[in-house]
Amino acid sequence: MPLDISKNGLFRPRIKALIAAFLIAMGSSTPYVYSIFAPQLIENSNLTPNDAAKLGLFLSLGGTIGGFPAGIIIDHIGPAAADRVGGFLAFTAFSTLHYGFVNKSGNLYLFMFALSLSSFASIISFYSTIKCATTNFPHHRGIAGAFPVSAYALGSLIYSSISVNFFTDNTAGLLRFISLFSSIICVSCSFYLHIITHIEPDIGSLESQPLIRKVSVSSQLLDVFNKKRKSFSSSLSYWGVGKAPSMESLVNEGPRPEAAGSSINSNPVVLYTAVEDTPVFVKEGTPLWSHEIVKTIFSRLFIKYYIILGTLQAVGQFYIYSVGFLVVTLVQSNSGSHDKIGSVQSLQVSIIAIASFLGRLSSGPISDFIRKKLKAQRLWCIVAGAVLMTIGQITIITINDSNLLIYPSLIIGFAFGFIFGTFPAIVADDFGTSKFTTFWGLMTTGASIILSQLNNYFASDLVSNSDEDGLCTLASSCYSDTFILTKYLCILIGSLVLVTIYMNHRIQLSIK
Repeated sequence: MPLDISKNGLFRPRIKALIAAFLIAMGSSTPYVYSIFAPQLIENSNLTPNDAAKLGLFLSLGGTIGGFPAGIIIDHIGPAAADRVGGFLAFTAFSTLHYGFVNKSGNLYLFMFALSLSSFASIISFYSTIKCATTNFPHHRGIAGAFPVSAYALGSLIYSSISVNFFTDNTAGLLRFISLFSSIICVSCSFYLHIITHIEPDIGSLESQPLIRKVSVSSQLLDVFNKKRKSFSSSLSYWGVGKAPSMESLVNEGPRPEAAGSSINSNPVVLYTAVEDTPVFVKEGTPLWSHEIVKTIFSRLFIKYYIILGTLQAVGQFYIYSVGFLVVTLVQSNSGSHDKIGSVQSLQVSIIAIASFLGRLSSGPISDFIRKKLKAQRLWCIVAGAVLMTIGQITIITINDSNLLIYPSLIIGFAFGFIFGTFPAIVADDFGTSKFTTFWGLMTTGASIILSQLNNYFASDLVSNSDEDGLCTLASSCYSDTFILTKYLCILIGSLVLVTIYMNHRIQLSIK
């Protein structure tokens, strides 16, 4: 529940909440730990390679499919209570893994349940921190949101360091430590994870409402645009985007075009949003369309964002998950190489984690600068991320030395973090924060569909270029077709973002 505080006392509790969000996000980044204990868990439990693949799948599904229900839970009971639920579930999940490991259980379903539960626990705590940060700082959503988002990437490095320095050859101890450490961090910090509001309404509290709903149902606002609809109605009906008037103008101004236009030009916190939420798959005016969540997720704007985020997130995750196979292929292709596969793989994982952390951390200040100082759209950050992601795909194709993989790892890791760090602020700007985690949780599910198809294509690409023993020694040619595909996916999505920015700008000029 939001915590009402006098206006003069807002800053300190918001900072405390932001620090708590940073610590919780760092402690809840447990899915990254799986690669540390997975080999020992599989060997100790006598699981087959097929069983190992199923464990990885269920770990992923818990976080992707679980994102939508996690968002609903957070929006319903609040981030603090939801985070405590996440802490309890994390303790249950890793205690179950510890029990199975100590007793050398070969029960595949027990491990599948525990891993999916652990990733769901991670997501519900992590998304709670994003909601709290973006809601408490409506004028600096990018910077505030970057703290928990970057902490989530930083947590993987911390867990990895703890494992190497304190739990070498002690997987049982590591699992017990994670079960206690993650849950204690989440539960103890949850008491500071409040959404801070004050009694008198201000623009910050008004911004927590979904802007699309306000714009689409306001007959006054539609009257403002009636005279201008002919000039850009075709663009409006397809793209459903434009520059919204300020929140004060929606509350205070009457149906005067010149008043609304003045507010748009003068207010520094005006947001780009949909002028009308054109329905897709659902008929406008039906009872289903009147539901706020349904109206949002079936709008053209939401579906565009779903495709953009899902594709770029999938391409980034695909490289993160496949870089180990790239290392093996390149080492095998170079007969004179003396590189140790395990060492090179660990190096790539560390580089990706650090680059992702830096990308997430820098995304907030940069996106806020673009929006507040340059009066432009945060979507330009997504364009930059898509360009970097494209360069990364091209680099992979041209590299035939495993040591040179540090370059695509740096580029793709940074781009992935930069995109993932920027998008929460975009979602909060365009859809409000009252149902933020519901929309954000659903939006992040798109990556799983594309990721599974990329994995299948990558596997078939490797098999088609391998000999009878399943060995490919053609270096980057073993998988080049896959990364040519991802390159064009990045170009396609980057073009879609550019078109969206252009249409937003045209509508803004038409309104003026």
